[in-house]
Amino acid sequence: MKKERTAGVLLIITLFVCKASCKGYVKPVNPNASKEAVELLNYFYSIKGKVIVAGQHNVLGKMSEIVDSVKELTGVYPAIWGSDFGFADSTHDIDNIAYRKYLVPEIIKQYERGAIITLTYHQANPLIGEPCQFKGGVISKLTDEQWKELTTIGTPLYEEWRKQMDRFALYLKKLQQLKIPILFRPYHEMNGSWFWWGGRPGEEGFIKLWKQLYNYYTNQHKLNNLIWVWSPDNPKHGLKEFYPGDEFVDMVGCDIYPKKEIEVYGQHIYEQIVGIAGGKPIGIGECSILPSPEILEQQPLWTWFLAWGGMIFRNEKKDIINIYKNPKTKTLDVEN
Repeated sequence: MKKERTAGVLLIITLFVCKASCKGYVKPVNPNASKEAVELLNYFYSIKGKVIVAGQHNVLGKMSEIVDSVKELTGVYPAIWGSDFGFADSTHDIDNIAYRKYLVPEIIKQYERGAIITLTYHQANPLIGEPCQFKGGVISKLTDEQWKELTTIGTPLYEEWRKQMDRFALYLKKLQQLKIPILFRPYHEMNGSWFWWGGRPGEEGFIKLWKQLYNYYTNQHKLNNLIWVWSPDNPKHGLKEFYPGDEFVDMVGCDIYPKKEIEVYGQHIYEQIVGIAGGKPIGIGECSILPSPEILEQQPLWTWFLAWGGMIFRNEKKDIINIYKNPKTKTLDVEN
């Protein structure tokens, strides 16, 4: 990369690691994690209880339009830039896989600006393949027999899954070659029953799929630039029976959306996430309603939030500006 990166977050990460190198640091679950991944993970450990990093998801079909809109409103950029690998065709254009070719160039641009990068994947059901629609393709089901086939190496359905993950790995490898670490948040909201990978507790359920992906990407593809982020839905649907174990998770998130009879940022949600994280950094993996400064005082261990696409503008403009101007919020243009 020829451009100078902005001071922002990356400078803080560098300064922290310079200090941490003499005192020891926390190692990612991947024993061969890259230097950049180690530094990024330890940055989040260093800010626990002190700072929350502002993040913004960007739909594949519009790249950084929403980030730019946030900058226009608040005067600063989010410090985390997020996106998705897509699943659809032009009939659902915001997640159109045709735009994947723009993903790595945009990530390079945002990383050079100083942003932390996070990626997720609303993966098409391997039984259906891509492109697909959100409902009927990502939101879909597998029978118990099909699930067993999916999680059994060498079967036809496993091979379809593997081909999908191989495509994504090509992009992740390009980012690894560029020394760009990724907060990798696969198979989110697994404790819900809407996505094809969700609603299956226990070792033979979701946990087996998570470990399958972790082992495939870590041992076969040698993807060492990934920080593995496990991010369930609001804990109404249970948590522990979907948790893969400390040796397979670097950071714990929680996707928080308004639900009937559940306070958006209920203290019980926060306490469950803190409990299952066991000292690992925690973050708001997705949200529509932003946490208020008052919530952040009550729940100080959140280390990042990721507003989901255009949903950020469901908040009052004053509330968006308020959280972005909060002294505890890390953006690209403000030093804490």
